[in-house]
Amino acid sequence: MFKQRSDFFKNMLTLLSGSALSQLVPFIILPVLQKWFYGPADFGELALYSSVTMLLAHIAAMKYEFAIVNARRKGEAENIFVGAMIISFVFSLLVSLVFLIFGDMVARLFSLYKIQKLFYLVPFSVFFFSAFEIFNYWNNWKKNYSTIATGKIVKTMSAESAKLSFGYFKSTFNGLVAGRVIGEIASSLWMFVRFLRKDLSSFHFSGIADIKADLKRNYRFPAFTMPSVLISNLINLVFIGLFSKYFGMEKTGVIGISVVYVSVAFGLISQSFSQVFYKELSDTQGKKALIRLYLGNAKYLVIISILAILFVQIIPSSWVAALLGDKWIDLMPTLKILIFSYAVSFITSSLSFIYMRVSKQKQMLLMDMLHLLLVAGSIFGGYRFFGTFEATLISYTAAQVIYYGFAFLIAIVFIRNMEEG
Repeated sequence: MFKQRSDFFKNMLTLLSGSALSQLVPFIILPVLQKWFYGPADFGELALYSSVTMLLAHIAAMKYEFAIVNARRKGEAENIFVGAMIISFVFSLLVSLVFLIFGDMVARLFSLYKIQKLFYLVPFSVFFFSAFEIFNYWNNWKKNYSTIATGKIVKTMSAESAKLSFGYFKSTFNGLVAGRVIGEIASSLWMFVRFLRKDLSSFHFSGIADIKADLKRNYRFPAFTMPSVLISNLINLVFIGLFSKYFGMEKTGVIGISVVYVSVAFGLISQSFSQVFYKELSDTQGKKALIRLYLGNAKYLVIISILAILFVQIIPSSWVAALLGDKWIDLMPTLKILIFSYAVSFITSSLSFIYMRVSKQKQMLLMDMLHLLLVAGSIFGGYRFFGTFEATLISYTAAQVIYYGFAFLIAIVFIRNMEEG
């Protein structure tokens, strides 16, 4: 047991080292981008673009990348890896055709006029982000955590360098979006080169029939996990989309920036934690052992969340305005509200792989649908009844805290009621 915990934290720290640098660099550069190169509206466009591309990219491989980690034999992992890449590529081609032919219709239906000029970049973001995730889970299965960590660093360094360059030379298009796309392409290509050098020689390419058989055997991921992920990302699109519709791109940019700052505190740990936690869940048997693993790790996440909330609340809003300029005067008041939502989400999301482990994807799909309704209703209701940005933000945050608190508790019920054997 001691060795198992030791390996868990060793692997997590390996990923954490890569995540630390990949999160620290944007954190250092972000104030520079805010103060001298880009305004709230630019970050608003980035937030809206990201919410659209993440909605598509996270379902491009039909969540078969998750199935790679669950594979019990090398041949199965290889077949799912190849199948996921093929599916992702075909999906990205379809996306490019839809945005090319029906771009005006998409912009009209989903109120995306403000980023329609960026539609041509969407297929690139979808494929390369998806490919990077597939490579990540392939290396997770092989326990090549240092490769995952380095990949994150490559993505960050290339993206942030591009954002600075476009800002410095005052490009006519949104350098924040272009930088993001460059980071996705560079990191995926790095992972591909690493695969060619380290894995290709021992990789066995099976026939289409074998690939289809292994994909079919893991049908639960596209059948239950993918719809859940789709709704989760749709929630983010609804969140960003409604705020941009009701309060404009500048307020949306302030929200987008707050997400970036919080991701340094929470994303740094969550990404590394969840990948290692997923592998540990796959290797843990029995209800009691799963509950110990779930609650034992939850307590550390709760402590981190409380500290983050307290830290944000004590920062004077005037400091941020003095540092970044008056155009960012709303940043800290916004963050002081949203931090409660992010904190509860951080705890539950970091542990979310538990639902797949206890085979409750179908139930979680229903919960995600409820979540979507709560988010949309809270924003619409806040705007309709109060009409102010702050009140709408508080309404949204309250709905998030209620949902994620319930999701955390229901996981314990699922574990206790699971069938063993």
